[in-house]
Amino acid sequence: MAHQCLESLKIMIYITGFSVLLIVFIQSLHRKVPIVTLEQLYIPTLNKTTTGAAAIKNNTIYFDLKLYNKNPVGIYYRPMNITFSYFPNKTTSSVPLCVYTLPGFHQAHHKEIHVRDKVVTGGIMVLPGGGRVVMRVDLVGRVKFKSIAQWKRTVIVGVDVEVDEYTGQKVMKRGIHLVRSGAAPVATVVLGICPPVAMLLIFVSLFNLRFL
Repeated sequence: MAHQCLESLKIMIYITGFSVLLIVFIQSLHRKVPIVTLEQLYIPTLNKTTTGAAAIKNNTIYFDLKLYNKNPVGIYYRPMNITFSYFPNKTTSSVPLCVYTLPGFHQAHHKEIHVRDKVVTGGIMVLPGGGRVVMRVDLVGRVKFKSIAQWKRTVIVGVDVEVDEYTGQKVMKRGIHLVRSGAAPVATVVLGICPPVAMLLIFVSLFNLRFL
């Protein structure tokens, strides 16, 4: 009798451990891409408070981009491209100005990283007049999650930003979220794996009931 109880206890411990690992594995499928926020954007060419030839010929864009990893696991960023564009004369078609390449790096879970840098444009913008310039900021790249399955996600986000034509600063003082644009294949792996894993989890749960 004691031997039978011991064998039953061993089976319960084995199944419970396997169930925990299975739940962790399933949770690893539901990772989210990092939250990207444009904190600052400054275009010296638009700053009319400065004087001199240096201010007029300054084709540099200064930016502060915040990336927040809201997942319980770390993220490795592959090299990502940040494209800066603008809408000349308030048209609907944007004109690319420059591309900034962000090198790959690692980010711990529930941490934020600021990318504060500058990039030189290819030429002087055509000022639309009217007080504000509409800029476009796009970020494209890939991330890999530090988890059991090592899942990867494509990041394609962007936002239109109003910049004051007198100061060269973005109009909105708080950070602006870059939202998903285009069709990023973020759910392909999840849809292909979750159903069988879910069926296996149900089977293990029912099997556990036999020993309660």
